[in-house]
Amino acid sequence: MHLKICCLSRVLRRVSRIAMLQRASAVSAVLSMASPTFARDEAGGFSQWIAKFFFGNDVPSDVDAIRVIFSRPLPSWGWFLVVVAAFLVGLWSYRRIATGTTKSSRLFRGCLTIVRATTLVVVALLIAGPMVRFERTRVERDRLVVLVDRSLSMSIKDGPNGESRDDQAAETLEAMRPMLQSVAKSKDIDFVGFAGGAFSLLPNRAAEDTSARASDAATTQVSEFLPALGAATGDRTDLDGALRQALARASGRPLSAVVLLSDGRSAVPISAGVLRGFERDSIPVHTVALGSSKRLGDAAIVSASVPARAFVRDRVPVEVRIDRGGVDRDLSVRIVDETSGVEITRRPVPTSESGEEVSVVLDAVSESAGDRSWRAEIVSDEQDLVRENDARVFAVEFVDRPLRVLYVEGSSRWEYRYFKNLLMREKDLESSIMLLSADRDFAQEGNLPIARLPRTREEFSKYDLFIIGDVPSGFFSPDQLTIMRSEVADRGAGLLWIGGERNTPMSWESTALADLFPFKPPFSLEPRAGVSLIEPTPAAARLGVLRLNDDEDGWPDVLNDTSLRWPQLRYVQDIPRARWKPTAEVLALAEGVGAGAREASPAVMRMRFGAGDVVYVATDEIWRWRYGQGERYPERFWVPLVRLLSREAIARGDARAELVVAPNRVVPGASTVVSLRIVDDESAERAPSVVPVEIRDLSGAAVARVELTRDGADASAMFSPERTGRFVAVADDPAFGRLEATFEVVRADDELRRGDTDHAALSDLSQRTGGQVLNLESLRGLAELLPLRARETDESVERTIWDTWIALTTLLVLLAIEWCGRRLLRLV
Repeated sequence: MHLKICCLSRVLRRVSRIAMLQRASAVSAVLSMASPTFARDEAGGFSQWIAKFFFGNDVPSDVDAIRVIFSRPLPSWGWFLVVVAAFLVGLWSYRRIATGTTKSSRLFRGCLTIVRATTLVVVALLIAGPMVRFERTRVERDRLVVLVDRSLSMSIKDGPNGESRDDQAAETLEAMRPMLQSVAKSKDIDFVGFAGGAFSLLPNRAAEDTSARASDAATTQVSEFLPALGAATGDRTDLDGALRQALARASGRPLSAVVLLSDGRSAVPISAGVLRGFERDSIPVHTVALGSSKRLGDAAIVSASVPARAFVRDRVPVEVRIDRGGVDRDLSVRIVDETSGVEITRRPVPTSESGEEVSVVLDAVSESAGDRSWRAEIVSDEQDLVRENDARVFAVEFVDRPLRVLYVEGSSRWEYRYFKNLLMREKDLESSIMLLSADRDFAQEGNLPIARLPRTREEFSKYDLFIIGDVPSGFFSPDQLTIMRSEVADRGAGLLWIGGERNTPMSWESTALADLFPFKPPFSLEPRAGVSLIEPTPAAARLGVLRLNDDEDGWPDVLNDTSLRWPQLRYVQDIPRARWKPTAEVLALAEGVGAGAREASPAVMRMRFGAGDVVYVATDEIWRWRYGQGERYPERFWVPLVRLLSREAIARGDARAELVVAPNRVVPGASTVVSLRIVDDESAERAPSVVPVEIRDLSGAAVARVELTRDGADASAMFSPERTGRFVAVADDPAFGRLEATFEVVRADDELRRGDTDHAALSDLSQRTGGQVLNLESLRGLAELLPLRARETDESVERTIWDTWIALTTLLVLLAIEWCGRRLLRLV
């Protein structure tokens, strides 16, 4: 027995030394919490080897240092208490165990006490969540963005020596070469062109990981790849979008500054949000102004709009929007037939003190049917700066068939008597007129007299326009009202309401046609007090209606003469402004006469409803104007309204389907929508699920093919033309026949609408963002103005220790040693 105890004592001495070493390691780990740098070790080969020994291959190789941390750390005094408590627990555990009084027995008990204390400390360490932190830092270089304007306005030659703005930009970049070579040693440089959007001027530069490049390599790249600008072909300038995209292209990387080379012109002004973004991030925008600061002036036609189809001998309104572009001289706009070169009509262009676009409406007439190609052009005594934007070509198809009108009136009021005579007398107009108050033996009037109202959809579809006077809604059946609503919404038929004292609009409030009024319920409208005079609005001039005179104004002064009684209307319904629908527009206002007159209210209102137009006339006293110049004024009031409302019906005509290309004037590369709508149920059933459409040029040669995918009665597809010129989209199928739609692809000239620069905008941009306006001399010192915003990113990796094999092994070894000792003492 004595021999066994002696042998065990020797073993326990060695175990005691191991336990002391482990305890020292634990204390070292404890002290690392009080002094975080204590356990830090520069990541050398030995540290890497130790880390891989514990964690295998899941260890980063590019680390700067390795340190031990805890997820639930304790202060140093806390760990001291843990160690003391563990030692006291060990002493208490073995204080009464009788192992003899010899020196070896006391040592044996002391060793077991140390082993248990060490086990408790290790458990406390594992509970604290020990981890190894592999520290590494990535340095991200900041970026300098050079924005270069690549829009068409850069081709204008207004430089100091007559050079173009594009030549100025190339000269400026060449002058920046030495400065950029210096900046590239510490920053990444992006050359970005912009027009309608931003794009890289260096191929694949956006995809490069430039953060790892050496400074000499960066200098070489800047030297070799100063951008080859090429031709400036952008059709518009969006400086706001370019600055926004320049920020986005950085992809979250630090941006030092932006250098902007531009003439300052932008179709979209720089938004407050973009400016706030630069101000918030303290990113200066340094600008280089190109071009002349003097105002050059250039007039341009912005747009020319005209109905696609019209009736022969119809006065077609052609609205031409013109930007005078700072030109103060007299200008005129005219319509010319492209085929014959004959001038159709001409009107002067009004001045614009505010510099805004002005609208000129010209009335053009064709005496024969067929397609007409007309050109709107600016006429001036002096040559304009940019001739390309002084003309617009458009097409109109004229139909030689009479307008078909259904007029239903409740009683033989004065307006009815004169209005129905106008309809019957008007050339190219066929009317069916029904007077409800007439006797049974009364012969209904009109070119196409009827004995009863239409009842079926086929009977209603014969008419281009429905005119409803002061008629009670109960005279129509619900089916008839539903069909009329569908004819307006789907087929594009027109609807003209003539208000009255008895039934219109008050009796129509709960009917299927209630939505076809340009105002909201309630429909009980009170008459205006006193007498009123009518004054047309600019909306009427744009539509080519209510032009009672041939002069520029179009409205005779005599109708505004308060000293005359015959222009004054005794009955006009008062439509409160609160009831106007948002989509309605006022074509004429009724204004009171005399002191105390009420606020003006609409006399004529217009509203789109589906494919058709609706007009509401709030008076039935236009007949009084006959006392002025006979039928002249009433005829010019009513007939253009009738023709306006009938045009939408012939836009589709009797075709079983409609093919549309919208927009019908695009630039190369832009997207347009080719859409097909089948309006005949039988054709819809027979038509294929995919409808092919050929795109042909004027010679008839096919240049592209588009397949329209059907969704019910509609089919559409996107098409992006690449060539300029006029084209025809052709869809030919037995189900609906041959359909055509013309469109034009032109070089966009929006950028040339105004040639003058906007250097003030560049100066304001630099001032708001803390940048400077630079020239060729001050560009040399640009490097000193660029802040250094390179940032360090902590990419450290942490690995836990408590769940590794070494932690489990350590705990099991300590427990095994204590168990073996207790076994030898026969305690277990």
